[in-house]
Amino acid sequence: MQKDRLVFGLTAVFAAMTVLVILVAVAAVEPVLLVVALPLGAATVLFWYQSSGRLRERVYRSRRSGGRTRESRGGVGTGARRETRRDRRRAADGDGGRRRRRGSRNRSPSGLSPAEAYRRLDLEAGADESEIRRAYRRKVKEVHPDRGGDEEAFRRVTEAYETLTE
Repeated sequence: MQKDRLVFGLTAVFAAMTVLVILVAVAAVEPVLLVVALPLGAATVLFWYQSSGRLRERVYRSRRSGGRTRESRGGVGTGARRETRRDRRRAADGDGGRRRRRGSRNRSPSGLSPAEAYRRLDLEAGADESEIRRAYRRKVKEVHPDRGGDEEAFRRVTEAYETLTE
């Protein structure tokens, strides 16, 4: 609440300065002062946009629509979500990424069974995805090569995590 009052006060101050500079420019017939009034006016509009809550609404709408608004058509810096490898794979599979091949129903592409993957992460079978993620992070802290762990152990833990999340 206090921040909104401050921004509203800044809006009023910049609006008053803009009007004053424009009046002096007209009275003294100084076109240079009109050039000075332009950035002041732009700052006034931005402060008003923030203090009125319209900027917050626009950002909220942009986030709800995945960063794609009428003004934002894509490209660098527009906030468009980058497509991940998993998103591409799920789109190609058409079944939400839960790909099952005939004859390898209980095996991942790397050949690791889900039961073995749960054991590697010290989990019980049937753990949900948030538990799997927590267990993976806990194990990675122990075995990561940058923290003095074994590279092979890190690879096995990562393989188990990928098996359970793909």
